[in-house]
Amino acid sequence: MIDSAIIHDRRGYEYPWAEHAAHLISDRDLRPTDHLVLPEIKAAQLARILVPRGLKYSIFVQNGYYLRDRDRGCTDDDVDHAYQNASAILSISEDTSSLISLHYPDLTSRIVRVFCSVDDSVFNVDGKKRNLVTYMPRKNGAHAAAVVFALKKRLPPGWEIRAIDGMNQTEVAALLKESRIFMSFSGLEGLGLPPVEAALCGNYVIGYHGGGGREYWASPNFEEIAVGDLEAFVRRVEARAHLLSNSVDDLAELEPGMARLRANFSKANELDALQRFVDRLKEDPPSTATPLPAVGSTPIRLQKRMRLGWWLALRRVRARKRPSA
Repeated sequence: MIDSAIIHDRRGYEYPWAEHAAHLISDRDLRPTDHLVLPEIKAAQLARILVPRGLKYSIFVQNGYYLRDRDRGCTDDDVDHAYQNASAILSISEDTSSLISLHYPDLTSRIVRVFCSVDDSVFNVDGKKRNLVTYMPRKNGAHAAAVVFALKKRLPPGWEIRAIDGMNQTEVAALLKESRIFMSFSGLEGLGLPPVEAALCGNYVIGYHGGGGREYWASPNFEEIAVGDLEAFVRRVEARAHLLSNSVDDLAELEPGMARLRANFSKANELDALQRFVDRLKEDPPSTATPLPAVGSTPIRLQKRMRLGWWLALRRVRARKRPSA
């Protein structure tokens, strides 16, 4: 068991869209022996505070294309300073690891590959397929609109196209279980999960891997389209739809790929990677931090006060969750 807690950017904030049992603390609760894991987009800002204090931290890079992202007032030097002083750099994908090494070749030995899990009790095949193409319009929306416009004229009779937008996880999974083709318009992604979820629901996934998805983008479950090649995109989806219209609804050829995805995105794989990270920290030199200032002194400032709007919104969410008498 790993003793851990969450510090949010805004003091007192809780995620209203996800249930969790994680312990929430504030920056006032930090101990000299604590080890912080920072998101890459906050690393430059927070490292300027943590390094002078002697507090140890690692950086979790969920998107290698965001390495230079930082808060207003931070510079490229601040970004470099954050990575140079990190105990470890957690990477979500092979593509992200390569990008970290590209920017910081001298820090390659600090990279720890981690994995995320996809709940296969939610994303799976239940045998309710119909002639449906699904996609998410949020990424590369202009590409998606152009492809959909063309496909409406070219898909075989009886086929439908549905956008997955503004839905919760249960609704997304239900639609993916019905569809037979999922179109991926991923942008620059650290590791895009919607294509994985679609494939686990028995879809043929056609489109962009976004960089991070390259490691799992294997035929027949996935078909790659070069970014911007909209004609090829339309013709490949059209061809797949015609094949599926003239064949028995048999997912046998997809099962080996689905099995690989279930193994790669399993909770066990995720926990094994986190344990490797914790074991790595045991080899790290001890913190040089001194006890944090007592009450009445100037505390370490990692968090902002929650805005009134957020506070009121959370009260409404919690009220809706409260069981009735």
